[in-house]
Amino acid sequence: MVLPLAFELEISGRDRFPQGGPLIIVGNHVAAMEGVLMIVFTPWQVELLGTADIPVEKITEIAGRLFGFIPINRGHMDRPAMNKALDVLRQNGVIGIFPEGGIWDAGAMRPQKGVAWLSYRASAPVLPVGFSGTLGAIGKALKMQRPRLEMNVGDLISAARLPEGRARKVYFEEFSALVMGAVRDLLPAADETLRPVVDERFELEIAARDTSGETVSHPMGLEITHKTALAKLLHRPTILKIFRANLRLPIDPLQNLDSERDGKKVADAVELMLNYLREENPYLLAYRFGPREGRAMQDGLEELLALARWAARSGLALEVTPTRRYYSPEQEKEIVQIKQGAFGGWM
Repeated sequence: MVLPLAFELEISGRDRFPQGGPLIIVGNHVAAMEGVLMIVFTPWQVELLGTADIPVEKITEIAGRLFGFIPINRGHMDRPAMNKALDVLRQNGVIGIFPEGGIWDAGAMRPQKGVAWLSYRASAPVLPVGFSGTLGAIGKALKMQRPRLEMNVGDLISAARLPEGRARKVYFEEFSALVMGAVRDLLPAADETLRPVVDERFELEIAARDTSGETVSHPMGLEITHKTALAKLLHRPTILKIFRANLRLPIDPLQNLDSERDGKKVADAVELMLNYLREENPYLLAYRFGPREGRAMQDGLEELLALARWAARSGLALEVTPTRRYYSPEQEKEIVQIKQGAFGGWM
């Protein structure tokens, strides 16, 4: 096996693996290696649920072909995919799920309800597994640094059973949260995905300027009324990376607003994002941020598009300044972030 050569591995709790299925294995997910570790070190064949709603990186595509997975379209109830997973469980198989459903806000994401639905419908217990050291591990291994990876198997959680008189949606949310809580309890205290960000908030300032640098007031009706949501979106490099890298859309102006002043370039980038959200994947933002905030983000993009088009037609420079503020307990001070962060990679 090549993994022990490339990585320093510590697998604990193997004695907690049950005799067999039906079983749902759940884990935290910040990088590519969690799926590999789950498949390689679980003592049965595991069928993973994996994303199908956006194109994936080449290495992820290769891994998918190598190990196989059940493709699922996130953001709505993908009945065909969930029924395939249910069929596996009903044949005493093993399903692997990462209930957070993505990596865009590691450690702070609400779990999706699919694990509860499957556990309830198949009467399948859930086995939590905590993975640490995975973020950036592949890159380090390629540099011969032999990074340390940990996989900690927890205690089995009984299958979801809906109490009499309880609303199914509420119970499924509570059960999924219970599962992810058990997973996070398996992570070492030093795990970087557990570093808290406290009191995070966002602001947005926009100014149009003529060639002499004087501020020009925009016409009535071109106000940005969803500033907070739009600023948050612009400070989420993992989301912008979907459009730039996965979808290969030229939206770099929105990633570099500290230096980009060309209204037409901003408008063109926003329009590309909106076309995808309107026509191809209307669930992308709602899935990741919830329906209300996702809608506010898209409305903010619509407003920015109209304003940027006006600036371009008027020959004005457009300054868009999203600001992120939060308190860092680790640094014991408030952080003010104006320059947008870049996606740091997840391999």
